[in-house]
Amino acid sequence: MRTRKGLKLRFVLGLLVIGSVLLTAVIGGYFALSANKASLTAGYLESNSQYAKKLASNTSELLQIMRNNIEAVASMASKQMISQKELDIWYAANEQYFNSILLVDADRTVKATSFNSKGVEVGMVLSSVASFQAVQQKRTLISEPYVGAMTHHLLVLISSPIVNEAGEYEGFAAGTIYLDDSNALNKLLSEHFYGNGSYVYVADKYGHLIFHPDKTRLNESITTNEVINKAISGLSGAQEIINSQGGSYFAGYANEPMTGWAIVAQTPTSIVEKPLKKLIWDIVLKSFPIFVIILLVAWRVSYLISKPLFELAAFSEEAILSSGAAHSKMPKASSYIYEVRQLNQSINNHLALLNKEIRLDGLTGLANRKTFDLTIQEWLADDIPFALILLDIDHFKKINDQHGHLIGDAVLTDIASIIKTFSRSNDLCFRYGGEEFGILVKFGNVQTAVQMAERLREAVAVKASPTGSPIFVSIGISCKDGKTVSAKELIEMADIALYQSKAEGRNRTTVYETEKTGQP
Repeated sequence: MRTRKGLKLRFVLGLLVIGSVLLTAVIGGYFALSANKASLTAGYLESNSQYAKKLASNTSELLQIMRNNIEAVASMASKQMISQKELDIWYAANEQYFNSILLVDADRTVKATSFNSKGVEVGMVLSSVASFQAVQQKRTLISEPYVGAMTHHLLVLISSPIVNEAGEYEGFAAGTIYLDDSNALNKLLSEHFYGNGSYVYVADKYGHLIFHPDKTRLNESITTNEVINKAISGLSGAQEIINSQGGSYFAGYANEPMTGWAIVAQTPTSIVEKPLKKLIWDIVLKSFPIFVIILLVAWRVSYLISKPLFELAAFSEEAILSSGAAHSKMPKASSYIYEVRQLNQSINNHLALLNKEIRLDGLTGLANRKTFDLTIQEWLADDIPFALILLDIDHFKKINDQHGHLIGDAVLTDIASIIKTFSRSNDLCFRYGGEEFGILVKFGNVQTAVQMAERLREAVAVKASPTGSPIFVSIGISCKDGKTVSAKELIEMADIALYQSKAEGRNRTTVYETEKTGQP
């Protein structure tokens, strides 16, 4: 038993169907995941952007309330001396906003403090940059964040000047906001903590962290953070970032205009992984039954397609390998598919086309030497009268030498075209070789051949040629006149007549005769 080599069409079609379905599923799933990821990403970016803007707005409103409260304390202190009890009452009313309230004279000496002013006592002289600025500028200020020398807290000082009824500057009232302790500002910024890893952080206008869930990072410089720099410059928006710790986040950012602080709300990009994984499983589970159905249908269709083709292939293999004549009949293509039914006819047509192509000269499109030999033998065998015209292009080597082979080829195709024009439908025009051409004039005699040859020769002489100069041909004619003669003899006779035309000056027609008379 012989083993057939190669894959069966049924198997290949099955693989193709499986591959196509799987590839379609993968591509579809990829685009679905990409679209879902893009949607989730856009959602988180927009959400964080809006939250950062809202947080910046709320922070501005809260700082304005704090400023107003300190200005109220300063205004009351400008009119009358505030007792410790009154100050404690003021602090109790503002305890949610401030960690302490101070009254300080023009020499930065503390005159009174609220009851829980840690590390700050009456009589102490303040040395912070914020206290110097308050005395020098004599206006309501929100200081840059700094670490208190006595409290060791990262804090902001809101101060407002105390001016007596005579218009004399007497000092300032101040409220401290510990950025690392409990107060209204800290609570506002802490509200964004979720179980999904989202959080808010704030940097001052110099790029130092002043609020962060990890308090050990406070006062750390993060000027390499792209969104912080954008927010500090006054911009707001959202983008996907790699932060200074190497984490990937969806970050929304905004600028708080009163202080120039940069507020950032961000969510880990890994937040989108869980819904994407769920989507993948949903796609797999819902598409699996459809995949099985498509696979079964496709397998059946591939069987119906491949069965007749397989039978044809098996028959051809048997015929090729058989040492004797094939006794089995060629199987009938009973397939409903047009291509299968027409397979034999298409192959036969294609073979006929190939056969035609190998009988023609590739350059000129005329019959080639092999076709000429077969035809002349056939006509001789069938005793068909005919004349043979052979023609040769005069000085063709000179044309190739002077103008190149491309021009030479153009001359050959021009001559071939003229030959076709002056021949009849049942004549055979052929390229004998090189620059030699010919016509087998079916049912033609000497007179017919001479008339045809002369018209052809004259047409060649007057036609514009690719060389720019006239082209001439020499022609020889022989004729099968009823006597028994071979193809070789006829060709030799025409060849002798052709060379006689060459010898007598070219550009002429000569008929082979016993007397070898020429026809100029």
